[in-house]
This record gives sequence, C-alpha cells and structure tokens, in this order.
Amino acid sequence: MLNEAGFAGIEWVAETGFNSSPVTKGVLFRARKAPIFDMRRFEMQPKDVLSKYQEFFNGAYAEGMIDRKTKYLIALGASLAAGCDP
Repeated sequence: MLNEAGFAGIEWVAETGFNSSPVTKGVLFRARKAPIFDMRRFEMQPKDVLSKYQEFFNGAYAEGMIDRKTKYLIALGASLAAGCDP
C-alpha cells in the first residue's frame, strides 16, 4: 500500500503498542517520498533577492500622492505599533 502511494525505501521500525483492533497492530514505518514540488527550481541567489527587494522598496517610497518623508514616518509608526524595534 505504501508503494502504491509513491513511497520508497520502506522499512519497519517498531510496534507502537497502539492496537486499534484485535486484528490490526500499530506500527511505525520509515520511508522516503519524492517531493511533489521541487523548490530548487525557484532558488534565488542572494543578489537576486536583494535586487528584487530594492525594486519593491524604491517603488513603495517613490514620490507620488504622499511625499517620501511622510511614507517613512508612516512606516515607522506601523513598525512601532507592531512592536518592532526602530
């Protein structure tokens, strides 16, 4: 049954002592399953992460309806209200 679910390298480890019925026994298995989603495809280098954050930061603090200084003060107030250290 575990093979059908996609597990490999299945090994029986121990009985748990929890028997749900006279017919079944509680056991502990160790097995591996291939990841469904491969995160390695989406890994970013630190410089890429920093550049993406810098793009976000520059966009958020660009001049617009609210000037840059007011945006900084709003961010400071929000961080203090959230309990962050300034």
